[in-house]
Amino acid sequence: MSPRLLLASLLALAALPAVAQEVLRCAGADGKASYVSDACPAGTSLVRTLPLVEAPSEAEQKMAIQRAQRDVRSAAALDRQRQAAEQRAAREQQLALAAAARQQTLCRRLLAGLGHAQEDLARARSRNRIEAQRRLARAEDQYLEDCGPLRR
Repeated sequence: MSPRLLLASLLALAALPAVAQEVLRCAGADGKASYVSDACPAGTSLVRTLPLVEAPSEAEQKMAIQRAQRDVRSAAALDRQRQAAEQRAAREQQLALAAAARQQTLCRRLLAGLGHAQEDLARARSRNRIEAQRRLARAEDQYLEDCGPLRR
């Protein structure tokens, strides 16, 4: 049985009239109270009789059932909203993780390119040295722009 159906059933049963009985409050010698529908047990004395409560009218019962049904619908709507919010949050988290992985891959690639540019500069002869310095500067600028400061 679904939780919603169970809740609706319980609320509907709660709205049905109960058999009205007189309730007696009895007290023992130790001061402890007990409530009974018959005569007070031996060793206790009647303190008071609690008034009877009238059973709800048919109109009140209908209104209680309608309220219970409305509450069940409202709970279901809230549950759907919560599930949708959880799904959105999960999608956003997946997108953020994917973006972080792409960024990490890019930074690794740029760092490798930076390492190659440094090696090229170290091996460059005098006529190619200026071009190797430019390539290294471009690689450093690109890394700084996309990945932040270099961690050396």
